[in-house]
Order: sequence, then structure tokens, then C-alpha cells
Amino acid sequence: MGSAKDPTATAVRGAWAASLNAAADRRPVVFHRGDQDFVLLPASLLRDVLHHAVPAPEVVAEDDGWTVLLPGHPVAADGTTLEDALRDFVSALRDYADAWDDRLHRAPNHQHAAALVHHVYVSDDDELMAWARGPGDQHALRQT
Repeated sequence: MGSAKDPTATAVRGAWAASLNAAADRRPVVFHRGDQDFVLLPASLLRDVLHHAVPAPEVVAEDDGWTVLLPGHPVAADGTTLEDALRDFVSALRDYADAWDDRLHRAPNHQHAAALVHHVYVSDDDELMAWARGPGDQHALRQT
């Protein structure tokens, strides 16, 4: 499917199995519908790209526990242990992503969150917790 020049959505739909096979091989499948371009790719590839593209949350050690927050987004969580705070943070991410999908995507002050929401939807809880911890479980801790 990747060999066709500027395929339309109709052409991709007509060769759906070949399009999926090309995407599964991580070959580009780009098609057009009207004046928009679309890409078909495996969720794992999108997850890898978004994992690096979406800024990691901040982890703050406080006297009575931990806080995990995502600057620029209304997502934060607290916990007495780091694991508790991370679990609550992932839950808050999922709640925000659902609210964004339902209604917030239309609000001008939430439109910048599309990459974050896609990141949440293509990741499981363990993957989101690993992302929140940072590379190699090294995260920038800020003491309050």
C-alpha cells in the first residue's frame, strides 16, 4: 500500500488488508480525504512517538508524601507513597482523557491536549506509570 502516490481514503479502504499489513510493518500509509491527510500506523509506534513528544510530569517530594503534576494540563495527584501518587495520576489522566474526548476537545484552552489524550488512549496503566517516572526511573524531584 505504501507504493501508491497520494492514495485517497477510498483507495485505502479498497485495499484495507494491504494497508494494515504495511502499517504493521511500520511502513508509511498516508492517505487523503478532502483537504486533510491521515496516517495509518500501529498503536505501538504512536505510543513510542508520543512517549517522547509529550512532556513528562513533574514529581514533587513533599513532607507528607508525593505530588505528580503535568504542567499546562489540569492533571495532578497526591499520595503518601510515590506508587500511590503515580497510580492516582494515571487515574486522573484517564479521567481527563475521557472528559477531553467527550467535550473538552472543543474548548480552545484544551485543544493543545490532543497528543496527551492520544498518549493516554494508546498506553496501558503500566506504560503510563513508566512514562510518569521518567527514563530509567530517574525523574526530577523537587522538594517543597
